[in-house]
Amino acid sequence: MTKAKTLFPDRSSFNRADLFSIPGVMRASDLRPVQEIGPSPEQWKETITSAIYKRLTVEDIKERPYSTEYAAKDVYKTLLKKAPADREWAVLFRMFAAFYSFSSLAERLDEAELDDDIAERAGYDILFYLADETFDAVKLTGGAMPFAFEPYIDLIRTDTGRLLSFPYEHFPAARLDLYRLLWGSLFTKMDWRREELERTVPVSGSKTIQTAAHMHQLYLLGEMDKFVDVAVTGPAELFLYFTHWLQDAKRSDRLIPLLKASAALASDGILIIQDEYSRRLFVRQFIRLIDEDDLSIRTPSLIKDLYTALLPFSYASLSYFLMDRGDYAEWIDLQLLVDAELPDLDRAGLKTAIKEAPEETLPLLHHGIAALIAARNRNAYRQAVRFSKRMRTMYKKLKRTDEFDRWVDWLANDTKRLRAFQEECKKGGLLHD
Repeated sequence: MTKAKTLFPDRSSFNRADLFSIPGVMRASDLRPVQEIGPSPEQWKETITSAIYKRLTVEDIKERPYSTEYAAKDVYKTLLKKAPADREWAVLFRMFAAFYSFSSLAERLDEAELDDDIAERAGYDILFYLADETFDAVKLTGGAMPFAFEPYIDLIRTDTGRLLSFPYEHFPAARLDLYRLLWGSLFTKMDWRREELERTVPVSGSKTIQTAAHMHQLYLLGEMDKFVDVAVTGPAELFLYFTHWLQDAKRSDRLIPLLKASAALASDGILIIQDEYSRRLFVRQFIRLIDEDDLSIRTPSLIKDLYTALLPFSYASLSYFLMDRGDYAEWIDLQLLVDAELPDLDRAGLKTAIKEAPEETLPLLHHGIAALIAARNRNAYRQAVRFSKRMRTMYKKLKRTDEFDRWVDWLANDTKRLRAFQEECKKGGLLHD
């Protein structure tokens, strides 16, 4: 061994500092076990929060924000090794470790005052990971809580309030998700929920997340009329938090009030999302949570109102909904509103509308043909002629051929400088030499 060492230069002095900047590489001192954990819930909390604060200082997060996830996971996994040997107590400790790692890390990220984009990349995944870990631990309890657990559960229940207010500003969705998961699955006593309902009553200056927490207590208590009242008078941002409730309320009597509240917020709420692609993805996810087949029978007007409020991102859903219900006049109005193209509509219900409501469909055809002619290319001209011939058949069935003839005369005069279009009209038998 001694001989082998002499064959290689000692480069450690040059590279040691760089090695410690690699995510997951730690000093030997960092690998020492955390201090022995005391038996009380306050000691558990102190051990966990101290471990996070020591490893993730504000300066570390500012200097290396993208190492935050690796460092936080290392601390969390190290803490889990200190769990009690008894299985039930180990699950409870896991819940503590995940919850207080989440809250401590969220506080650190706020104190670091990172730019929004950097904070999102640094903290989003790890916070949702810790929220999932907390919920997984709750599920492992199976809802059975020994009497000895009560002071531990009471401490977490009290500290959930800190998720909603100072000192936290960033990651409202992650904080509210954790709050709702805990109150929906762990803190199930009605007295607890009524107490929390009173504590979260919105006041002047309340943040959106606090209003959403109050609504969640109303939801859990089944007070859906009050839920709707709070929603319709609340900030539009509330709409972005409805997917959790929709997921939970499928096929329950809470679903229709939820949809009423979301329909009131949707139009302005969807605009809170900054880019169009993300809006479209959100609306698609939102609509997937709605059992349209059931609700279109029970409350068709509510579905229509909701889809209308989400336009233009809900266009396809609203279009198919109206067509399936035979609301042809409204279907036609929708196509005119969004300036839909006739070739696309030919695959999405136009033939049915022509058959069932020919007179109401004529303005749509006139509008679409004009748009095709305005495109000024040979393929669009051919399509315009094709739809014009279909429209001629419709006028004939309606016994209004004279109107069509007058329109063709006007069209021939209006497009006399469009030689390519005139040629296509002659080929299609609309115009003659």
